[in-house]
Amino acid sequence: MPGILSANDTVAANKYYVDPQNGNDNQEGTSVKRPWKTLQKVNAQVFNPGDQVLFKRGGKWQGQLVPQGSGTQEKPIVFGAYGKGALPVIAAEGKFTDAVRIKNISHLAIEFLDISNFDAGVKEQKTGPTGVRILSEDIGTISNIRLSNLFVHDINGDNKKGSKEGHGIFWDCQGPKASNIENLLIENCRLERVDRNGIRGNGTFGFRNNWFPNRNLTIRGCTISDIGGDGIVIKAFDGALVEHNKLFYIRTRAKDNAVGIWPHSSDNTVIQFNEVAYTQNDDWSNDGQSFDIDGNCNHTIIQNNYSHDNEGGFMLVISDAINVKSRMTRNSIIRDNLSINDGNNRKRLFNFASASDSTLVSGNVFYNNSKDSVKIEFVDVEYSGQKNVLFERNIIHYTGASSAVFSKTAKQYERLSWKENDFKGNIVGRGNLLNVINGETMLKDKNTRKYPWSLLKKLKLNK
Repeated sequence: MPGILSANDTVAANKYYVDPQNGNDNQEGTSVKRPWKTLQKVNAQVFNPGDQVLFKRGGKWQGQLVPQGSGTQEKPIVFGAYGKGALPVIAAEGKFTDAVRIKNISHLAIEFLDISNFDAGVKEQKTGPTGVRILSEDIGTISNIRLSNLFVHDINGDNKKGSKEGHGIFWDCQGPKASNIENLLIENCRLERVDRNGIRGNGTFGFRNNWFPNRNLTIRGCTISDIGGDGIVIKAFDGALVEHNKLFYIRTRAKDNAVGIWPHSSDNTVIQFNEVAYTQNDDWSNDGQSFDIDGNCNHTIIQNNYSHDNEGGFMLVISDAINVKSRMTRNSIIRDNLSINDGNNRKRLFNFASASDSTLVSGNVFYNNSKDSVKIEFVDVEYSGQKNVLFERNIIHYTGASSAVFSKTAKQYERLSWKENDFKGNIVGRGNLLNVINGETMLKDKNTRKYPWSLLKKLKLNK
């Protein structure tokens, strides 16, 4: 039986052009020769499925973009660019909380824009300034939002965790009706000089007693650098894929906890083929790692990533609370990653904090060739709440002036098991480990492994 057509399905799609120099809001805007001029004109229009709104390259608009109207899965509404030259600029300049605000609409794409929210009059904006905010509020589900090829930069929010912190790209779900976002794609974007967070969201419906998570997130091919706090935070999602991103110089200004990439209150997260480097920790804080599997998470996989020179270490595994709202973090897999010279400032590589259940650390290479004398606590077990932690088939190779140290007590180590790991070079206190199944290993199936394993030949670890 044929589907019933809505009124929007029968409306022809249009292209609208916006030119800040030669435009005029009294024109129809549907040709390059008769474009609109202002964001106010664009924001007042309710667009139809298949419409395109194109901003002139080289143009600049001071203000806020607030799209109206939803597309369809076959005919999304697209906001993008036309002409030649630099990306069109949308600069909120601290006069709006969000430079681009997408609220309660679906089937929308935002692409090829330069987006900033820098208030030159203050050191830190206290309003939670954001580059792009996606808001699902008291509506149920919004779906199919794509952000691609954006340059999001220079957002001077507060670097303290809380409501005042700034964001490059932020998803937000509010009630009272349970609301979420499905099928969010963030690809090939560049984020620079953002305080406090690069890409993240909130967790209003990520509590287990009010569980209505977002679903199907992909963050792919993005470059994120010079971020005051956290790089990428997966919050309140069931089914997130974070891959082929590059994150450099994370936690450059925050004094509280921040990590390169991590999920919280999320299930079925896969983090793979990313490069994370130079996450900072010059104040001996708890974080500064490249990766974290945080509280209220289930079935997280961190695999095939290249991590190097992260001052706080390689990995944190933690449950921040265990109650009716927040479950113990469990069923985590950390495999086939390459870690080089991580943890030199904080002097630890792994940190198991609070409690967790069922963590597999398998097939990784942990290599350190620092010229400076540094002793790295290989696995820092702060509490005795871990269950079923297994390190298997890893290569742990410390050379040069660096050493891997195992200095914890038997009580702290008793919940860790070790199977067929290959210890090389400067290892101190290996005899303190309990639950060791002897036997050295080689990297099995090394010829089928992908990035970053091409670096192994250079390090002479694949023999």
